Amino acid sequence: MSGREWEGDSALVWQGPIWRLGGPKGASVPGWPEDVDLAAGAANANRMPAAVLLHLDDPSIRFSLAMALADMGRLRAEVPVIALTRAGRDLPDPLPRTHALIDAAVPSDSLFRMICALQRAILRTEEARLRRMIFGRVPRFGAAPHHSGGSGLLVIGLGKRFLELFDARARNVTLVGALTTDMAETYLGQRAFDAVILDTPAPEAADMIERIGRDARFARVPVLAYPDRDSDIDLLFRAGATDVLGGDLSKRQLSARLASAIRMGRRRRLADRVLAESRVWLLQEAGRGGLPIEQYDRYLAACRALCMPRGLNVSELHLKPRVDSPLLDTASLAGDMTGAILSVADATSREEDLVCAVRGLGPVAVLKGDQGGPLLQRRIAAILGQTQL
Repeated sequence: MSGREWEGDSALVWQGPIWRLGGPKGASVPGWPEDVDLAAGAANANRMPAAVLLHLDDPSIRFSLAMALADMGRLRAEVPVIALTRAGRDLPDPLPRTHALIDAAVPSDSLFRMICALQRAILRTEEARLRRMIFGRVPRFGAAPHHSGGSGLLVIGLGKRFLELFDARARNVTLVGALTTDMAETYLGQRAFDAVILDTPAPEAADMIERIGRDARFARVPVLAYPDRDSDIDLLFRAGATDVLGGDLSKRQLSARLASAIRMGRRRRLADRVLAESRVWLLQEAGRGGLPIEQYDRYLAACRALCMPRGLNVSELHLKPRVDSPLLDTASLAGDMTGAILSVADATSREEDLVCAVRGLGPVAVLKGDQGGPLLQRRIAAILGQTQL
């Protein structure tokens, strides 16, 4: 995959059909799910969709939009909702609340990767809420600078559109300008930004998107870009832009698209903060013997309840290897392995996977889905087999 890695995801976290309202049917992209036309009443609310696509410019949907939103409201779990529109088109009033409001010219492969990334973003948010509910607020851990501060929007470039963006943003959003990419990276490390806008020529914007995506601190920040010409739209989306602000945008449409990106960026930032702080706390708790088994069991039950509606299995892995494992030398098992195992598991799992020690169980990992478990166990066995503990 070229460009930004869409948070490392190129496959659906959970399967299911695409619920589509308006627009063309289906897409010729590997992995694209079954397409269900919401307007035809074919949606089955008992089958969780992978995502919902709303083609807002299609005049045929205006009478069926309210019914489609009602169908979405009956879902048992949150799913990505993406609205597609073009510059110069009138948006419905009221505007549906979505996870993304983007240019309808987005290439199908970029749209698919966006769905994958939004699925993971939703799971990260739910995991952060779950940890806050079960473990409470983590004491004595201050947030990193790039997680701290109020809602902010960073504009990178010479500022040709700065006043237009200033007028279109919500009044509680701080707008900061950066003339160069080096200045922008400095600002990104000093305070939180919920979205970045690139007001630069398209080739420079594509390079900046990739630079932001390579830095783990900022890789999940929504990035919006302006095209110089229509042919730049594909380039910028495939580089990893969250949205491309082409054409003659009305103030209402620009405001709506900024608000959508900022809203999702704020959710991601808050989830990142909770997950990062709880990660440090969980590793420290391991040094004090680990979580009480009762607290861990509450977490496990709640995690399964969150995953069940989407058909996701929760994989509970007991990570301490067997002494008779052929991959491990007996001498390497001397001493307390918990710290080493947790370090390996923490480094090779996703932030939204729980890696911790539990009293009476030792080091464990809780993964959402079946795919990551065998790989994680093989990595632990391979690394510990070459490490003298």
